[in-house]
Amino acid sequence: MLDAVFGELKTEDECDWLGKQILDFGGDIHNVELLIHGEDGCEITDRQRTAFKCFMEKWPKLQTELIEALIKYYNEEERFAWGPDNEKEFAEWWPEIETKETLLQAVTLETIVVANDFLMDDDRLIIYLLFSRKWGGEDYDDNGIGVRYLNEKIDEIAHKDIAF
Repeated sequence: MLDAVFGELKTEDECDWLGKQILDFGGDIHNVELLIHGEDGCEITDRQRTAFKCFMEKWPKLQTELIEALIKYYNEEERFAWGPDNEKEFAEWWPEIETKETLLQAVTLETIVVANDFLMDDDRLIIYLLFSRKWGGEDYDDNGIGVRYLNEKIDEIAHKDIAF
């Protein structure tokens, strides 16, 4: 399907739609997966299109706040939360991340998720960003980072599963 806002999409898991979005993140161009949760009859709604358009229009300005929030999340929530007993291995699990450059080496923006329409109303537009991460050892459960945006403002940062 070709959508005027989302571009080329294919169906994914019953009523979800999958596409690609090329965007700048931290000064590098990324080819990011785009996931839209379809509604009854697998339709994409106008609110979902509006949420995505508003988010993408503000994306260049949102990045600085996002990078700062991810650094803060890492240092206050994730860092030292678990890990091996060996000091050297432990230090490798939890690198020092205080700058944009070190953060961008430790995370990869993988997916933009446009929330289900039923989660939104006229005043509530929801977009999620999903990141993989390089700290904390192997991520066997794919529990990278999820950032929930509500009306183009960071509402929550947690594990990826906040988007589902």
